[in-house]
Amino acid sequence: MNFTLLRRALLALAVTGTLLLAPSTAAEAAPKKPAKVSVVRAKTYTSTLTIRWKRPARATKVAICVKTSPRATSCIRKVTTRKTGVTFRKLRPNSGTDFYYRLTSYRGKRQGPSTRWKKANLKVGKGPTHRVTGGQGHYLTFRWNRATSASSYQVQLSTNRSFRGQVITASRRGFGAKVTGLNGGMTYFARVRGVNGAVKGPWGPATRTKLTAVASRATVATYNLCGEDKCRTSDSGAWFLRNVPKWSVRKPIAGAVVRSASPDIVLTQESATKTAFHTQLPGFRKGAYKSAKTIYFKSSRFTSLDGGGLTLDSKTGRYATWNLLRDRRTGTAFIVTNSHLEPHKGAARDQLRLQQTARLISKVDAINPHRLPVVWGGDFNSNESNANQSNYPGGFDAPQQRFARHGIVNSLDRAAQVSNAELNSANGGVPVPKSNGHHVDAIFVPVAGITVEAWSMPANFIETTNGREYAMPFPSDHNPVVARLVVGTP
Repeated sequence: MNFTLLRRALLALAVTGTLLLAPSTAAEAAPKKPAKVSVVRAKTYTSTLTIRWKRPARATKVAICVKTSPRATSCIRKVTTRKTGVTFRKLRPNSGTDFYYRLTSYRGKRQGPSTRWKKANLKVGKGPTHRVTGGQGHYLTFRWNRATSASSYQVQLSTNRSFRGQVITASRRGFGAKVTGLNGGMTYFARVRGVNGAVKGPWGPATRTKLTAVASRATVATYNLCGEDKCRTSDSGAWFLRNVPKWSVRKPIAGAVVRSASPDIVLTQESATKTAFHTQLPGFRKGAYKSAKTIYFKSSRFTSLDGGGLTLDSKTGRYATWNLLRDRRTGTAFIVTNSHLEPHKGAARDQLRLQQTARLISKVDAINPHRLPVVWGGDFNSNESNANQSNYPGGFDAPQQRFARHGIVNSLDRAAQVSNAELNSANGGVPVPKSNGHHVDAIFVPVAGITVEAWSMPANFIETTNGREYAMPFPSDHNPVVARLVVGTP
């Protein structure tokens, strides 16, 4: 006590007979304020919220308020306790964040500081079971059971049972969904989980469904263009060079011939980069390209899901291209390949073609886990004349033989309508048509999954005194082969 206070105390004693001592500070006279609640931890389950905390200094009790929003006017649950933990039961989820809670310390009636509002979402129960209720072509429909504490659901689809790579996820508030944008003919794995705001429950069991394809028409043309004059060599006769002129002259003629068949897909061989045949195919997109083999497809009809090149024989430089195409309207998916096999006749060459065809089938099988229908087009440099033992002892039609072992046949043999099948597809630049029906250019199809409506070989003809002849100049030393197909049939 200082001197001034002492004088005041003595004066009070003299006047009143009572000694008054003032406190040294105002803080010593006031009750101490409780500290703020700290070390707050919360744990949720599907219907409970447990909150624990460290006992605050100088506090005798803690009040807990639970709201569905910090701006709500009242607490949906409120508890005051002397303990350091509390559990709220029989809670239900809300859309978005389920709950906000705040703790306030007290010492008697004296209130301490409150914590900030903290978020809490209930956990979601076991992922629900589901079933496929329908679908074909580009969509599948699903129904599922309720998941505990879920305010919405996610259904997830993948063509991979591990749900890796390309995955489709759709969110729904109800107990069913129609998922579109799928590929008809592919196998899909699906699973469902409940969602509660930012909290996602475990995935339920997966189902496996092969999506039924819807029949889709596709007209396919294969055409060896002799692009960039690959067929015009120093050994070519003057008559051939005259009948099959430079590519710059032939290009628009070749474009007109193939367009006359109204194809949706065009496979070209001997069409290196400078051939630039895309300029003759308005509305088409360039697909896979490798070693002068190009796939074009009408962009209004199809999208390419995948594609690339395949090595059939690295020693002789034989390759193929492929594209996985999807019909934009129906969703039906299928594969188209474009090959150019070993040229020239003879048993030794037939053996090479046999190996090249076997590798082609094997490699396409590897990229076709869904066993989608495959259209096999190209210049196979082989036909039934290869098996003429008088001319080619030991020879055989290797591609036809190997394809047959896998249930793959020439589209010509299954066509309901046929045009110009008696012509050779390799015209050789000779005006008078060769008419023994040998086709080194072909389109093969599986015996199941693709129907052949029509087969044709478009060409430019004139009528002469000697009969029908090819119009000059030739667009190529080959004629295009065209097949009108229905893909996705039983």
